[in-house]
Amino acid sequence: MSEFVNFLFLLLVVVGGVGAAMYFREWKVRRQGAPVTPYAEGLKAVLDKDYPRAIQKLRETVTADTNNLDAYLRLGHLYAESGDLSRAIKIHRALTLRSDLVDRQKLDVYRALAEDYMQVPDLPKALESVHHMLAVSKKDPWALEKRSDILAQQGDWNGAFESASKLNGTSAASTPRRMAILKTLEGARLCEGGKERDGRIQFREAIKHDAALSAPYLFWGDSYVRERRIEDAVKIWRRLLDVNPAQSYVAFDRLESQLFDLGRFSEIEQIYRTVIRTWPQNVHAYAALSKFLRKKGDAGGAITVLRDGLDHNPESLWMRRRLIRMFHDVHDVDGVLQMSRDILSRVMKENYEYTCNNCGHVSREPIWHCPKCGKVDTYNV
Repeated sequence: MSEFVNFLFLLLVVVGGVGAAMYFREWKVRRQGAPVTPYAEGLKAVLDKDYPRAIQKLRETVTADTNNLDAYLRLGHLYAESGDLSRAIKIHRALTLRSDLVDRQKLDVYRALAEDYMQVPDLPKALESVHHMLAVSKKDPWALEKRSDILAQQGDWNGAFESASKLNGTSAASTPRRMAILKTLEGARLCEGGKERDGRIQFREAIKHDAALSAPYLFWGDSYVRERRIEDAVKIWRRLLDVNPAQSYVAFDRLESQLFDLGRFSEIEQIYRTVIRTWPQNVHAYAALSKFLRKKGDAGGAITVLRDGLDHNPESLWMRRRLIRMFHDVHDVDGVLQMSRDILSRVMKENYEYTCNNCGHVSREPIWHCPKCGKVDTYNV
């Protein structure tokens, strides 16, 4: 009996030892891991921002496996990021010829191609790629947004508006302000072509999207002036004072000019004082009122208005500059010196300027479409 027990014990030891040896061998294999593929190396190089190595490994990948669509796309993106757009376009265009792509893959390929062309830039071909995306998915948010952007850069305001309106309800929905600007620019285009009434219809539609946008009021009033409907123009510009007193200054020169011609001088001062009461931060209103009072010969009143404006806008260099000029005009040397010391080492330009936050283009007039880069609503208006 004892011999049998010993035999069983020995058998268990042997079996346990074999099992342990096999487990240890498998553990070593697992620890060593599977061989690293060029594709995995390429992805790691992308994460490490080692783009030359990433390109090398992804090229090895697509050479060995022509069905690896992700590798092709990533390779094209890398070429584009490194500035080799011709190679990026070549790769992405070649992918569009494949007949085995599913819809999701088609969207990825045409999006990559559109981004390549936008970087060139070649807007017609970028737009063509976007249209291919919309043929696959007519409500694709990225494609609709880019179509709107490209058409806006090409001056097709109606087309840009149409695409933007289809974004409603999506995460990329266009803002009411952008919709209003596109309508306004289409109205301006119609007016330039002599279709004043059609243009004003667009301005009215723009206000429905964003009642506070100053652009449609300006152009609407200008349209009336061209038809010698001065009273109507004044009414439109005065509406802007009510809906957006903060930016109503863009209409000041127009209002003052037309009211002066109409002989309604008192209304000019009344307008500026009303704006100041409504929006004390409007430095342009103080400047316009002081200038108006100076023309009337009331230099003291002009200085008082500017001082009041500075009290409400203590950081304004522009107001300080105006005060220096007024002190100089009335030969107040102490006032000039005091204000000059206040703004010493500060710089202020002669005129208020509007700068495109996309390309840096500077305009002395308020505009909503950059003539340099073609972008819409990039100025501080």
